[in-house]
Amino acid sequence: MRLSAVGYRYGWRAPWVLGRVDLDVQPGDLVRIGGYNGSGKSTLMRIIAGAHRPGRGTITGRPDRVAYVPGQLPPLPFKANDYLRHFGRIHGLSGEEAEERALGWLERFEALSYRKHRIGDLSRGTAQKIAIIQALLAEPDLLILDEAWTSLDATGQQTLDEVARETTRRGGRVVFVDHDPERLADDATAAYVLRDGLLHQASAVDFEMPLVLIDLENAPDPWPGPGRGRVLADDVLRIEVEPDGSDRLLHDILTVHRDVHVLSVRTVDGRAVEAAKQQQKQAVPKQGERGRTEHQQSAMPRASVPQQSRRQP
Repeated sequence: MRLSAVGYRYGWRAPWVLGRVDLDVQPGDLVRIGGYNGSGKSTLMRIIAGAHRPGRGTITGRPDRVAYVPGQLPPLPFKANDYLRHFGRIHGLSGEEAEERALGWLERFEALSYRKHRIGDLSRGTAQKIAIIQALLAEPDLLILDEAWTSLDATGQQTLDEVARETTRRGGRVVFVDHDPERLADDATAAYVLRDGLLHQASAVDFEMPLVLIDLENAPDPWPGPGRGRVLADDVLRIEVEPDGSDRLLHDILTVHRDVHVLSVRTVDGRAVEAAKQQQKQAVPKQGERGRTEHQQSAMPRASVPQQSRRQP
């Protein structure tokens, strides 16, 4: 599959979100796309999937079986098993085949017990598993994962990692976007960063973006967004968000989530966040031992997010 000088804009007078993008994706490729929020990553992913037509340039060699997974599934009124059976039929499967494959994937993603629940009643993480499963029913030759790991629990993330590797091993293609700098880092056959509407060859540092950490009290879990939330000790919810989205997040907290209390705000290197997560996974506290909580170690007076004067090159 090849994209040649592909461009896109939302309207005749609008600026070009994508300038002239060139990209080759061959069978067995696992391609990572990076870039800041608003750089055009999701637009590019939809074009690769065939959901958007480019405003200029050409796309050749797109496989027949293409599946696209966004970062969030809308709160649909359908039951999960009915939704998956319907999409299986759209993919050309018989009702029996769709049911069998759906049950298999539901079991693998540990979501089998939710098959009769309405999607709108599911947690964001479980609903995201349903979105992933519907994409996998037809065994796609091109799998596009646009922040598809968002909201998944650790087991779900690991399973999706395995699915991406399996897809490429059988000759399929995978193109993905994710905020975790370590995501499939050892498996990717190519990595690019989208900057100023163009794709550039990326190095590891391009995915080690700074993050703003916001610790919240009385916050809903799961966090409705933007940002990625995880619960710390004492029911404190830590939100990780890119600098470009921090002002919007704080505005939403002040205007929409008025019962939520902001405990601390700070900007850190993305590598430091990943290192802290690894240390937390490895730490096994002794029974009955109560040390200082992560919140107590990092809490600081209320503050506003510092304005970012520079964007990552």
